[in-house]
Amino acid sequence: MGTSRHMDLFLVRHAITDWNKQKRYVGHTDRKVVKSKLSQLANLQKALQKISFDYVYTSDLRRCQETIAYLHIPAHIIKDARLREMNFGDWEGKTYDELKDEKTYQDWLENWEANSIPNGESADAFKSRIDSFLIDLFTLKTEKAPDEKKQILVVTHGGVIRYIVSKYVASSAFWELSVIHGQGVQLSFNFIQQKGEWECSSLLAVPFQGKER
Repeated sequence: MGTSRHMDLFLVRHAITDWNKQKRYVGHTDRKVVKSKLSQLANLQKALQKISFDYVYTSDLRRCQETIAYLHIPAHIIKDARLREMNFGDWEGKTYDELKDEKTYQDWLENWEANSIPNGESADAFKSRIDSFLIDLFTLKTEKAPDEKKQILVVTHGGVIRYIVSKYVASSAFWELSVIHGQGVQLSFNFIQQKGEWECSSLLAVPFQGKER
């Protein structure tokens, strides 16, 4: 009865890449992290290593895999392509200054959900694949561990984190959430038996060290 089932979901953004430093759009393009910047994740690494994670997931892109390798989390790591960043199509590798005069770009910034990226991923497609991952995640926790508290870590991308938080935290709009590289958030969920669904009960920042330079 009530809220006997509990889950803490830790969402961590990957370490910075060269294109991130240059403020270029990087979605499905498989860039490496800047190795010299990984040490900025040291405080995050220490904080996460204190937690016994039941499940650890990561985007299959290299920047997330290199980040999870640095964090040295003692758990089996599951790669999932559904956790990729949005595919920016023709805008991959370009900067705001290179795109700002294009009408399609201006329209997308005005309403990213209604306007698609040229040769890229629509908002509906982006949301659908992340929702698919979340459905599987919540179904697994409901059916396989009905009365246990679970700790879950997901290493993914900024857009994915923004969408998940905006989906479950009514007060957090998509563009309002700022998640720097190596920073994370913790969403705590309770399963409400009467409703038959999971609800987010809190949003916390995950410790991190330093800022991008």
